[in-house]
Amino acid sequence: MSDTATVAPGSDGGDVPEGYLGVWDARVDGAGTHRLTLTQGRVGDRVLTLVADGADHHCVYAASLARKPDAEGPLRLTATTVTSGAPLSSCAPGNPTTLALVPDGHLRQTGQPGTTAVTYSRSGSG
Repeated sequence: MSDTATVAPGSDGGDVPEGYLGVWDARVDGAGTHRLTLTQGRVGDRVLTLVADGADHHCVYAASLARKPDAEGPLRLTATTVTSGAPLSSCAPGNPTTLALVPDGHLRQTGQPGTTAVTYSRSGSG
């Protein structure tokens, strides 16, 4: 059995499968909350915005679709860039990441080997 859910390709002209689109939330130990927003786009388009809020920082990141996903995903994204932050010195660009839908309806973000995966739940708002 696969550890990813099957989703149909995007129907409105983009490469992001419909099941990925929308707003996703996670609480990250030691780093506060993350709100990830995925929008429709093609390879090279910015499709991810990530807002990371902690006790002493507010960082906003963006990433683009690195390659066209299979119908089942996953999404492979470019390294994140910092679009804004307070204080800006607390925000650093990230590594390329992979997003995969899991059968229980969550979204799992994985990065470089040895890093901890982050699991997101679909947001009840936004």
